[in-house]
Amino acid sequence: MSAASPEHRFVHTPRTTAAKPAKKKVTPAEHRVQVAAARLRVTLDERLGRETPAKTKALAKEPI
Repeated sequence: MSAASPEHRFVHTPRTTAAKPAKKKVTPAEHRVQVAAARLRVTLDERLGRETPAKTKALAKEPI
């Protein structure tokens, strides 16, 4: 039987509720990248006149 047979044409995987992935421990290197990205986001938002989320501003203030 081929994959194009009528029995398999409209078969989809069932939709399930997406489970939240387990929180992965962030390595120091990954954290530095996140802080640097937050700093860039704050700078860009200031230049474009946009509001930066408080969570991003707090992350940008952390030391690298």
